[in-house]
Amino acid sequence: MDPKEMAGFYTEAAKNLSRGWLEAGSSLFAANRRLVDAARLWGDETRAAEEVLARASRRSGEETRAVVGAGEGPPDAASLARFGDLVRAQTFLWTVANLTAAERLGRAASESAEAMAGSGPGSVPGFAASSASGFAPGFAELAASAPSPRVFVLGVVAADLWVGYAALRERARWAPGLVRDEDWELQHRRGAGRVLDAAAALGGTLIKAAQFASSRPDLLPAAYVEILSELQDRVPPQPWTVIEGAVSQEIGRPLQEAFQEFDHEPLASASIAQVHRARLVGGGEVAVKVQYPGIAGLIEADLSALEGIFKAISSLEPSVNLQPILDYLRWTLPMELDFEREAGSISALKKALSHRDDILIPEVVAGLNTRRLLVMELAEGVKITDREGLINAGLDPRRVAELLVEVYAEQLFQRGVFHADPHPGNLFVKPGPNGPVLVLLDHGLTVDLPPDLIAAIKEAIEALTEGDFDALTGALRKAGLDISPNLDLDTLLGLVGVLFGSDQTGEANGEGDQEATDLGQFGLKLGTSIGHIPNDLLLVGRAIGLIDGTVRQLDPDLDTIEIVARYA
Repeated sequence: MDPKEMAGFYTEAAKNLSRGWLEAGSSLFAANRRLVDAARLWGDETRAAEEVLARASRRSGEETRAVVGAGEGPPDAASLARFGDLVRAQTFLWTVANLTAAERLGRAASESAEAMAGSGPGSVPGFAASSASGFAPGFAELAASAPSPRVFVLGVVAADLWVGYAALRERARWAPGLVRDEDWELQHRRGAGRVLDAAAALGGTLIKAAQFASSRPDLLPAAYVEILSELQDRVPPQPWTVIEGAVSQEIGRPLQEAFQEFDHEPLASASIAQVHRARLVGGGEVAVKVQYPGIAGLIEADLSALEGIFKAISSLEPSVNLQPILDYLRWTLPMELDFEREAGSISALKKALSHRDDILIPEVVAGLNTRRLLVMELAEGVKITDREGLINAGLDPRRVAELLVEVYAEQLFQRGVFHADPHPGNLFVKPGPNGPVLVLLDHGLTVDLPPDLIAAIKEAIEALTEGDFDALTGALRKAGLDISPNLDLDTLLGLVGVLFGSDQTGEANGEGDQEATDLGQFGLKLGTSIGHIPNDLLLVGRAIGLIDGTVRQLDPDLDTIEIVARYA
């Protein structure tokens, strides 16, 4: 071999060796990143499991103090029975807490294994093979067919609630002196605490179910309405490798080919998806909404579990009707999971409100969207309930409150397209040339409203402003409510408060401070006075209630009815 050929041979060998080292280094870097993400995921879920146990410890102390403080005078037979209830409830409490913590750790182990196994250059060499070969044939299929640990948690929570109420009912039947009003209140608060803790720990469908239940005093005792209203739809974000894989899967190519930049930390994370700031290749900044892999299956499993539990409760307690909660979730959750439907809803609402310069609805960026991925114009501002932030930005909170009511009244009564999820996290405000500009985010529940429903709500508002309660009853019937002919005025006004977010009950009685105390009795009267409530009316009512709560924070003295009447 002459010197020139030998030099070429060594040059080519050096290139191949360098390329091999670079590829090996890249694979090692990717594997290390997956290991870091898996460790982070395990750490997050471990902390979540620790928080479950810490929450149970706090709950245990609260319930013990409540029982000790419930008795007056020396201990008697009723006190001893109450402590017996506490012991039983504490047994269930710690059983649920340990099952929930195990579920979180099991979830972490599964997801960490997936993160480390992966595929392609990011996988940990040999991990997938060793994981798969470490079990007997058929084990994966058997594990997949086993009931989810979440089902066991929900089942134990349901058993705890039923046993608690059944024990009180039977004791009141056979020994009336051993059950007092405070025993029922203690059980209501214990039960609400169990549901709150389970929903907060397991997330997903359970958070949405509990949030909806908190708006239905006709279905649940007052303690549940009060305690479950604390829930917020926030969950720890998924690791970056999970999100990167989900985005690449949806766009059909590596993420870097579509996005010049993509922030690893999300702007927001909730039970179905999380949102990241990114920059398109050759384009501007965008917000990317990414649905969690497998969340649709998890939601369906949760709904199936809830359906079984609700049927069991109904068979044991025929007077308890929880089916409306399930019906509402089965109607709304498929809409929230379909991002292509959401993109269409954004376009429809933008068109309906295009004449207004005080509204900003982020534009959908075409070309990258799927049922599980949504790319939108990035829109920022001050959170609408951040009163101090609004003032610092030169925005008048009262004017912001007026704008909020005007925009939603126009949507409801004049446009027929309605952004039905106006919780404060979805509403930002920014300064505009002529005053505040309201930014509307998250359109998974933006819907077209039936004209008959709009007309019925208009009639109800007009009847309410004129004090014509016969006409109000007729309008509510037109909206789809099956109202008893014996419905009294106070309950009618309370129903209006539930549906439209106004404090009519307190105004009618002159006892606004007593409303919370009387909520339980009101719920019982309401439950016996009305039948089925249509889902679209519930959706509108929930939205109006959220708007009413925001307006009260911005300007409690604002006359919302007067503003709404201008559009109705």
